[in-house]
Amino acid sequence: MSGLAGTSLGRYYLKERLGRGGMSEVYLAWDEQMQREVAIKVVSSTHIDYIERFHREAEAISHLHHAHILPALDYGEQEPWHYLVMPYIGHGTLRDLLINDPLTLEETGALLEQVTEALQFAHNQGIIHRDIKPSNILMRDDHYVYLADFGLAKTLEGGSTVTQTGNLLGTPEYMAPELADGPATTSSDLYALGILLYQMVTGQLPFSGETPVAVYWKQLQDMPTRPSHINPDVPPAIEQVIMKALDKKPQRRYQSAKELAEAYINALTFPNEVVKESVATPSFYSTTSMNGGSGSAAPVLAQREKLVLPNDPLVAPSAAPQRRRRLIRRVVPPAMRRRGSRAASLPPYPAEPVVPAVARQRVYVSQPKVQVPSRRRRILYRRRNRILISFMVVLVMLLLVIVVILTLAYIYK
Repeated sequence: MSGLAGTSLGRYYLKERLGRGGMSEVYLAWDEQMQREVAIKVVSSTHIDYIERFHREAEAISHLHHAHILPALDYGEQEPWHYLVMPYIGHGTLRDLLINDPLTLEETGALLEQVTEALQFAHNQGIIHRDIKPSNILMRDDHYVYLADFGLAKTLEGGSTVTQTGNLLGTPEYMAPELADGPATTSSDLYALGILLYQMVTGQLPFSGETPVAVYWKQLQDMPTRPSHINPDVPPAIEQVIMKALDKKPQRRYQSAKELAEAYINALTFPNEVVKESVATPSFYSTTSMNGGSGSAAPVLAQREKLVLPNDPLVAPSAAPQRRRRLIRRVVPPAMRRRGSRAASLPPYPAEPVVPAVARQRVYVSQPKVQVPSRRRRILYRRRNRILISFMVVLVMLLLVIVVILTLAYIYK
């Protein structure tokens, strides 16, 4: 597939290959109609199982129009290729930003707010991402991000997944413990978001190992090192938010992406209030010797165990009204300015960075609806491919028979 550079798919001229996955490749291309650079993910129609996942990714993105979700611009087929067209974001990923040092707490809050807005919007549309990680968060510049790669996405209503193999899907370093024996839920996305938050403030993953199985075993059994033990600048209030997001039990985590973001910002802005709350309601990571103290913590913990939580992970338990805290303004922190900004050289699509006055509002980006082939069409494609392959095999066999006959006729002539 690497030979596609220098060729065209429809109106898109493929300039160079940007990356390669298991069965797909991503190319930098030129849109001759719109006169702009785009990124195109290409997969061969011979990979029948992967085509189904490819269609689901296109279908998922076509329903998600949000300022911080990388949109789909077009979807097409040109035998034997299927391709998905997206905006080209040339500023790297969050993974590139985390290579050298962790982010400051303020930088983390600014980026976390954008990612949680995108994830909350996807959850509200009934779509679970299932692969939240730094390499799937694209940087348009040093302070504006897109959530990308919905190739493993799953719908909440139908429970449909991108594969029928029964294997665990995702990246072990970011997979929730409950995925070992249960389906993906919004809470498993929030666990991955907690891993991401941990990584942003410490520069490290909470769990690592030599093999994917070893890593996931630690997700199931081990407790993460507290962030303050790695980065002393992490205050107790921020640490409490991160550890709650990484709770082994889904019902004890935050119940929505919005709730997690607000808890982080409140901890950053009002650390004393958050610390007082943690004393009143001990978390899953609290020590087990609490009833040896004042004697008031054990009854509170017992009451916490009896809470009846809703089945829908998007709905938070009812609680007493609390003061709403304004999220921090989306500005460029000084540490990010020092990294240098290349925003001026970026392509104009899709928009200029939003101004702080509008940053706290939900923004919807109007994108053309991507036409995804129906299930019937996909079945027809598979049958056609099988027929073509069978025809080619028969043709080759006939040619071999003819060659053998001619050879024998020449020998015994």
